[in-house]
Amino acid sequence: MINSISGKIFKKEPTLLYVENNGIVYSISICLRDYEKLSSEGDSIFIYTHLNVKENLMELYGFMDLERRSLFLNLIDVSGIGPRTAINLLSNASVSSFKENIISEDVKSLSLIPGIGPKTAKRIILDIKEKISTHTVSQNNVDNSKVDFSYDDILTALSSLGYKKSQIDKAIKKLNDEGSYQGDIENVIKRILAIIR
Repeated sequence: MINSISGKIFKKEPTLLYVENNGIVYSISICLRDYEKLSSEGDSIFIYTHLNVKENLMELYGFMDLERRSLFLNLIDVSGIGPRTAINLLSNASVSSFKENIISEDVKSLSLIPGIGPKTAKRIILDIKEKISTHTVSQNNVDNSKVDFSYDDILTALSSLGYKKSQIDKAIKKLNDEGSYQGDIENVIKRILAIIR
């Protein structure tokens, strides 16, 4: 999995970013809110990514921060919402307001976002609310002082293996309570997998 890309901005468009790295130019789909944060062409950039693999297609989606990528990953888990729809939704609302509307079950506000009707809004709330709430609790209560990676790094790695966020969060909490949430990401993932399995 391509977790992130660093290089130089080769070209930028409102929904597409081209990053040059070692002579290779990557085409990365982005949301409008991240486009507004981009510096000038030729400048250095670091961007988090998600690789979407289909039968005849490989697409890269990019995010300037982990919180936006995490919400994107939650959205594409919702039935009927693909990566392109999710990136469009993130163009029309800030991450904080999107999350607030989900947690407060504000169907009306979510339905105002282009691309979301009342039925989709209810489905998003049903599928994502618990994940967002658990995510927030996990990050606030876990001691990250003894690790050199973020909660989102663990979440992304284990989600790509098919594990649910609730399983991952419970395992992280157990390790944290035992004082074993420390070291490099590979060893921590091994400990988490031992608990989940």
